[in-house]
Amino acid sequence: MPRLPLHREVARLTQALRRHSAAVGAGWGVTGVLATGLLLAVLAHLTPLWYRQELLRWLAIGLPGGAALGALAGWVWPVPLPARLRRFDSRLQLADRLTTAWELETGQITAPPEMVREQRTETLLTLRSVDSRPAFPPRPTKHALWITVGLGLLLLPAMLLPNPQEAALDRQAALQQAAEAEAARVEQLIETLAENPDLDAETREAALKALQEALSTLQDPRATPEERQTALTEAERQLAALHAPDAEGRVRHLAEAAPLTTEDVVRPLAEALERGDLAAAAAYLNNLATPQGQPLSREEVQQLADAFAQMADSLQDTEPELAQEFRDIANEIYTGDAAGAQAALQKAAETLSETHAANAPNTALEAARAQLQSAQERLDASQGQTASDQPGPGHAGEGAGQDGQSGAEAGSGGTGHHEDAGSSAPYGPEAAARLGEHGGEITLPRPAASGAPQPTTGLQNPARVPYGEVYATYAQAAEAQLSRRALPPTLRSYVREYFSALGE
Repeated sequence: MPRLPLHREVARLTQALRRHSAAVGAGWGVTGVLATGLLLAVLAHLTPLWYRQELLRWLAIGLPGGAALGALAGWVWPVPLPARLRRFDSRLQLADRLTTAWELETGQITAPPEMVREQRTETLLTLRSVDSRPAFPPRPTKHALWITVGLGLLLLPAMLLPNPQEAALDRQAALQQAAEAEAARVEQLIETLAENPDLDAETREAALKALQEALSTLQDPRATPEERQTALTEAERQLAALHAPDAEGRVRHLAEAAPLTTEDVVRPLAEALERGDLAAAAAYLNNLATPQGQPLSREEVQQLADAFAQMADSLQDTEPELAQEFRDIANEIYTGDAAGAQAALQKAAETLSETHAANAPNTALEAARAQLQSAQERLDASQGQTASDQPGPGHAGEGAGQDGQSGAEAGSGGTGHHEDAGSSAPYGPEAAARLGEHGGEITLPRPAASGAPQPTTGLQNPARVPYGEVYATYAQAAEAQLSRRALPPTLRSYVREYFSALGE
């Protein structure tokens, strides 16, 4: 009798065993995914790791994936032939018939030929009459099913209950989004400095290196808000160290020496010098030297000469060479004719243009520092906003804070903003009325020419300046100082909030 029928029966049983193992593997694969999902859900409720939607998406992908991987592992899991044969004998209750017939076929054991034929025939008849599906059912085990049901019941409330950690995830996402936006701005700043012709190669390389280090920290998703602020502060400090102090000092001294006058012909020059815009000052002097319309009057020429003489006196201690140059220009204007005055103004314009060109690298670096300061402020504001969105002890004490505020207002005899409270909130109705009626002008006392100091209350001689003009001047001066100096972001925010509140 040929050996093919026995091989065919063994292959049939092997296929049934593989289908059974695949089903069992799929069941345990689903169980493993549910166990992992439960663990992840518990961790997500303890620490900000994932949103509930992300876990649901992971389960939607993981459950069929786990079943497929488990089924594949069960199907291809290698089982040696002797172990398979013993398993077939045990599950199908063949009393070692299949194992014995196979060993006789392969010559592992010997017997008389007649006995071998009889044993083979009896084994094949028995195999053909046996149904393998009850012994190897194509379904998961009961243990896997019960564990899957239990894990599903535990996972259901963990996925449906609100997760308090999602608020922290929202804050992290907002901070990361703000950091990415600032990183994009820093990248643009790097491109701008790389193409700036005013910077020499060494200064440009050092500036770009400082900005690249800050950019790396901003782009790092693991960086904390404090580390990002520190990186921006360090980049700002390195840019400040690259300044040319001589040119920067000359611009500052010119701003401090800006002529104090109310003459119309001098005021644009003084304002340009005060804000450090030497290019605008030089352009204004060039326009005066080559007028397109009506030329300067003799009185206006004298006013310009007085302004340069005053600047020369102010610069005598800090910039003696520049002071002497301005004094010579003033003398040329005093003693020369119209053509000489024009030549002197052109010479002054050239001096300011040269100073502006020498300070151009500082201007570029200062603009970069201002952008870094703005980035710090925006990150600080984003962090403060996300912190304010978080419910905390402040909400529990909100009523007490309101009561305390009411008590403070009652103690001060009115409502609204108290001037000595240090707040930047707008003034209340009473203060607004006082500012509108009596505070529309601010009294600026001037020292008397001689004699004892004059009291300012109730007297008519102090200078009275409209409040709106004083506010605009002070606000502009404060903004200029904020753009020139490296100050902490919180302090800059307080100053801007203060002047914004005064302007309302």
